[in-house]
Amino acid sequence: MAVVKLSTAGLTNYAKYSSMLAGNDPFVAGAYDLLETTTLTSSASSVTFSGLGSYSNYAHLQLRMVIRGGSSDNFSYTLNGDTSSIYALHRIRGNGSSVTAYASTSASSAGGYEMPTSGYVSGAFGAIVMDILDFSSTSKNTTVRGLYGHAADGNRVGLVSNLYASTDAITSFTTDGGGGGFGSGCRFSLYGIKGA
Repeated sequence: MAVVKLSTAGLTNYAKYSSMLAGNDPFVAGAYDLLETTTLTSSASSVTFSGLGSYSNYAHLQLRMVIRGGSSDNFSYTLNGDTSSIYALHRIRGNGSSVTAYASTSASSAGGYEMPTSGYVSGAFGAIVMDILDFSSTSKNTTVRGLYGHAADGNRVGLVSNLYASTDAITSFTTDGGGGGFGSGCRFSLYGIKGA
């Protein structure tokens, strides 16, 4: 009798189900859950997400923002309402023809992000996505990584890393739109990231 050997090549769920057959729990990939969303119906100088401590069942948090500034293109933020000089950043930015790098330490807020302002094309918004890693930990400093991009003022795209040199768990996040704040229509969405 001929023995037919089946190949597992191309079976996308093979690892998941073979793990179950071996008596292990199935592998479940991490997931994003929408926790809160704020959409501005008029301009605002800042937006705050408070009570982040209630989301400690998530491994990380992610902020997704579709934003437009007033008179300033600078976007910054503080954690836990802390404005002491314990923030640092690294940024690399490109515009299609050149690349620049920037770093700072001992700042009173985190930043390095840019957004279109009211002086650019009407209706132009930028996007920022930020991950607040291990936000509920009390044994390590908080790292926030992010990227941004917009098609106004040089078609900029950037990669940013921020450090909050405190071991306090993160309980609040406050944005700062700089001069002129944020324009109407800006959307700020907070997601919880489950561990894999």
